[in-house]
Amino acid sequence: MSSLSNSNVTIIEQEGRPGLHTSSRNTGKVHAPFIYNPEKKKVWAKAALYGYDFWKKYCHFNGISFVEDGVIEVAHDVESEKTLSLQLEWGIKNGLDDSEIKILNEREVSIIEPNLRCQAAILCKKDASVNYGQITQMLASQISNKNNLVRIATCSKVVNIRYKDPSKQFIAVEYIDSTQKTKKETDCSFLINASGSNSINILNNLHIEHPYQDLFFRGEYWVAPKKYNNLTSHSIYSVPQFQQFPFLDPHWIIRSSGTSEVGPNACPVFSPYGYSNFVNAREFLPKIYGLMTKKGNRINKTFFRREFLDLVSKEAFSSISKRYMINRVKRFLPAIDPKEFRIRGTAGIRSVLVDKDGSFVPNPIFIIRDNILHILNYNSPGATGAFPISYAIVFRLLEKGMLKNTKDTIPSKMVIPFDDKLLNACRDEIDIDFV
Repeated sequence: MSSLSNSNVTIIEQEGRPGLHTSSRNTGKVHAPFIYNPEKKKVWAKAALYGYDFWKKYCHFNGISFVEDGVIEVAHDVESEKTLSLQLEWGIKNGLDDSEIKILNEREVSIIEPNLRCQAAILCKKDASVNYGQITQMLASQISNKNNLVRIATCSKVVNIRYKDPSKQFIAVEYIDSTQKTKKETDCSFLINASGSNSINILNNLHIEHPYQDLFFRGEYWVAPKKYNNLTSHSIYSVPQFQQFPFLDPHWIIRSSGTSEVGPNACPVFSPYGYSNFVNAREFLPKIYGLMTKKGNRINKTFFRREFLDLVSKEAFSSISKRYMINRVKRFLPAIDPKEFRIRGTAGIRSVLVDKDGSFVPNPIFIIRDNILHILNYNSPGATGAFPISYAIVFRLLEKGMLKNTKDTIPSKMVIPFDDKLLNACRDEIDIDFV
């Protein structure tokens, strides 16, 4: 924002460092856009397409590992093969070149990945592995050190947001500085609520009517022993069993460090910080009460759908049983042995929204009320699309006059000099719809 509009920006971060939660607790993939329906998930599709180019430039410019290892998605039956054919069409429509994506038959798969078993697969070359936690730390350091327009207030938990004048042109944000145990306040003329799982709580605290409720799912991982590090040269996905829900089945992940993991599952939990059973037990009743009592919400329709109950039971069992979870990947990588997996990976939690009819919301939501932009349902491929969606949001705010642009050109103080082609694509092709 500061680079495009010359605005002074204060980032209020609850934790001791940025990116402590979801940004550091994910698969580390720069996702390819072929798994996103270009009609239903247009924003995510374009964000994934251009996110690859943004992160490649950023990582190369800053000497950070960006491993262009590609991804393979496998099918085991006729129905799954139909999904692959559909996803190939999606990939091309979303902007992938014919040279970047193709369908492989069983023999072609065995040549590329001898340890992989399937009937058919998609090979996509435009997929990479990075360490988003490392990236977030570097980016935070750069924008606060190199650009005196940006300040990051860490260890700062927002406790209240209020308007300072009847016209609602000026906003006061109150927060607790946990290092000094004091309450502080900062003023602004425009506020962006990009608080991840807590965004909807801020929306509620401002008494803004909306039809959404949030659900939380913990993604868990198992670290593969070193003997499996060269088992494949690609990360391997399978066509999800429950395609109507926003989750992928556990897959074989190759990290940017060269290590491998199995995961994530999608185990239901009751808090955005529900990494432990203690926290989930404490938050269980408040969460269920909130879900069931929200006026006009039919979330109980989701809870009692047969498909959702099947998903929940399968994912919960994957959390309880290591063997069950590893065997979901062993189906296409028969060489792995569940007994060899002894170390749990770092779990992360995803927040997804359900609308008033009990359906999962497929896209991010951007709500503007007065001088506050609320970003909701920003999940996978959130890290992949962080740069392009951020630029698209700022361009849209500039167009609407909500931010003042005091610069005629892209300034030289950007963390990395992204070219105009990428920036123009964010402005012209990522359709951010403010509601």
